[in-house]
Amino acid sequence: MASQRIMRFHIQRGDKSLEPLEFIEALRKTDKHIEHIYMNGGCYQFYKVLKKIYPSAEPYINEEKNHIATKIGDSFYDITGRARGLFHPLINKDEIEMCKKWRFDKDYWLYKTCPHCDEKIIITN
Repeated sequence: MASQRIMRFHIQRGDKSLEPLEFIEALRKTDKHIEHIYMNGGCYQFYKVLKKIYPSAEPYINEEKNHIATKIGDSFYDITGRARGLFHPLINKDEIEMCKKWRFDKDYWLYKTCPHCDEKIIITN
């Protein structure tokens, strides 16, 4: 019975279920900046991505109120894989509104290193 319950949380890939950790690892490998983005302002957006794939996903906020983990089944996830820390359900309307405003591109920036002088070059939109 437990395995049937867990199977609901997985998307199908051919004849095999895609575990959340497999999806997260595959996404993380798509770009070197992905982890940085989803760990610095994009964690609520990451929850929304996981929610599309795993409909039972629920957002949880850490005690410091600065990071969202996604609960799928009995496990907590963020872009690093299994989330570390203590989390509680994100149900307070003020906290939800606060988290919806978090965005990497609003609060952080990416840079490249100049191949000629090693100086940092800010990447803009």
